[in-house]
Amino acid sequence: MPALKVPNRPNVADIPIIESRVPRPEELVVLSRPLLEATIRIGELLRDCPAKWAFAGDLGEILFGVNVEPDHLTILTTSAGCNEISRSLTAFQTQVPRIGERQLERSAEIHLKPLPIIIKSYSSSFNIEGLRLDVHGDLQIKVGDWDWGDPLDFEPEYVYVVSVKVPAAPLELKMELYRGLGWYDRVSKIHAAMARRHHKIV
Repeated sequence: MPALKVPNRPNVADIPIIESRVPRPEELVVLSRPLLEATIRIGELLRDCPAKWAFAGDLGEILFGVNVEPDHLTILTTSAGCNEISRSLTAFQTQVPRIGERQLERSAEIHLKPLPIIIKSYSSSFNIEGLRLDVHGDLQIKVGDWDWGDPLDFEPEYVYVVSVKVPAAPLELKMELYRGLGWYDRVSKIHAAMARRHHKIV
């Protein structure tokens, strides 16, 4: 079922293919020390969590080498998973789980027309190592007056952050969403990261 319901889907823009080469210094992707420590801490605290969960948002992308600058952490899970994570992270909780909606700062760009993006989820918030962590259960996306998409569902991919194995939302899911939203600059960033991973350039 589609996570983003796009009526009259526009043609997909051509994305340039990135050739194998050594990245320039400004292309090197580095996780800041505070984010690194918070990611490791969360991975340790949720090591035995039975719910399906994954890092998402900018943090989830930088774990795969996408050149973004996260300022907080985001986890995607189910509603039941949000409750499970809240029990595991009770000492750090700043907002108990609740259903809520909010509009994203950036708009969708469909046929050169900006449309508001609203997300709805069963969510909670935490303060981990001084950084905000937002946990979204059964997150749904709505663009303008389109219908709500189905709750995001996917199989996490696993990466190692130092010695801690953590799940992250797959980049293919992000590319599909970004294409539907018309965020081709973000699609290009993911393509570049995937090219570096494929050619083992880090």
